[in-house]
Amino acid sequence: MILLALLLPVVMMAFLFGADALEDLIFPPPAGPASPDEDAPGADTARTTRL
Repeated sequence: MILLALLLPVVMMAFLFGADALEDLIFPPPAGPASPDEDAPGADTARTTRL
């Protein structure tokens, strides 16, 4: 029973990894630089100083 409890997460992770790889094959990620909303925070964010 313990073996099944340990095997289940391994099988689930393998399934998720395979599904993610398959998704990348079907829907390839966009080439080129990331869009501005996915980039680093813009200049409109407040600056903080470290004391």
